[in-house]
Amino acid sequence: MTLVLILIGALPLALAAVRWERRLVMLMPALVVINGLPLRIGSSQVRIDQVAACLLLVPLLASLLSGKRALRVDATSIWVAALFVVNVIASAVNSPAPGYSLAQCANLASAWVIYAIIQNSLDTRAELDAFLRVFFWSAAAACATGVAAFLLATAGVPVGGAEVSTTAAENLTRAFGAFGTMVEPNILGSFSAAVLVMSIVLLAAGLEYRAANAVALVRATAALSALALVLSFTRSAWLGAVAGTAFVAVAGSRTLGLRKMRIVKPIALLGALAIVVLLIPGSAGDFLSFKLQNLLNFTSRTAAFRLLTYSLALEQTWQHPILGWGTFTFAPLVAQGNDFMQYEGWRNLWIGNYVLLALHDTGIVGLALWVGMLWSVIVRGLRATRTLVDVDPAFAARTLACTAAVVTLLIPFLATTGFSLGYTWLLIGLVGAHARLATQALPAPGPLHSPPPQDLLPADAT
Repeated sequence: MTLVLILIGALPLALAAVRWERRLVMLMPALVVINGLPLRIGSSQVRIDQVAACLLLVPLLASLLSGKRALRVDATSIWVAALFVVNVIASAVNSPAPGYSLAQCANLASAWVIYAIIQNSLDTRAELDAFLRVFFWSAAAACATGVAAFLLATAGVPVGGAEVSTTAAENLTRAFGAFGTMVEPNILGSFSAAVLVMSIVLLAAGLEYRAANAVALVRATAALSALALVLSFTRSAWLGAVAGTAFVAVAGSRTLGLRKMRIVKPIALLGALAIVVLLIPGSAGDFLSFKLQNLLNFTSRTAAFRLLTYSLALEQTWQHPILGWGTFTFAPLVAQGNDFMQYEGWRNLWIGNYVLLALHDTGIVGLALWVGMLWSVIVRGLRATRTLVDVDPAFAARTLACTAAVVTLLIPFLATTGFSLGYTWLLIGLVGAHARLATQALPAPGPLHSPPPQDLLPADAT
């Protein structure tokens, strides 16, 4: 029945995607931040951003077949394609539940394809400007929603989007904190950490590269993402923000000449916000105190549970070390042949660490591909920043900001991976799009190389 419903709705949706392709592409930043609000089709759930990405494949394929557009393939695209092939092979050969694993391969592909959509849909500097501006508005709205949900729930008006119960804080039965329109506090925490680091780069780039109409949006986004990061109560995201800021301090000073004090100020603001929350009486202040005291405590209850999960996953991995067990096979293996979907909370049986997940599901081959893919993203981003710094300093700062956001995610994703969600691939896609335009950057005037605007997020890019 679910398949029939999908087929019935596919044709008109595909035609709509062809008709309003550009608008749907520009809507992607707003769709990736509502990954906690999936569509229900029969007994299944699908995320709106992944549906939109699949629909955008229709006009992309049509333009490729008609010769109107050439497919853009870069190093990252090749790594991702290889990862998909390995996931499919491992799932077909080794998975104890091949049907489930192959379906999850399709689920991953629907998120990963966002990278290809961005690479092949944002053709000009003006389009990328507009896309990034929509991203900052969407990020600010997502963080504000999470903060508002937390404040309302704390005041006794639970509207969803936050978990503030004493049971969650004391017994750790559910993740305590704000999550807004995203899946859980860990996901909002990782997202807000990445957005905060992006904002830090843009604010530290210097007034000569910014205009008042853009800096107001960046400042507001920085403040909201910092508050959302604190209220997510996610230790790994806090460490990710610190790691991302350290990356910016090193890479930014070498490439853009960023002053370290401009980078330190937002982190000081983050610390001040944490102190304010710490002084709040009740569950929020107590739980934040617990999180801070156990920031690097690997024997805490949550850390001990993760270590138990990781040890079990490693034990399973040794049976198929080269190719792995197949996509998301941890739950079927734990069930030992039983129907794992019949158990309440079976979705919690997963490996919340992208390194170990890659090793378990795709073996040494898949882990090597993951490392290669992530390395290609960071290296291309830094290379593009160096290429642009003399031609277009504002564009170079934005390229570094997107690269630093991806680096930031690598820390919290060691505790709860988000590589199956669209916002991660949107950020990776932004790095790829900036790197692609950087290869076309020339000192001579032209459509992409006119004198750089004195604004990191042009207001007239519509």
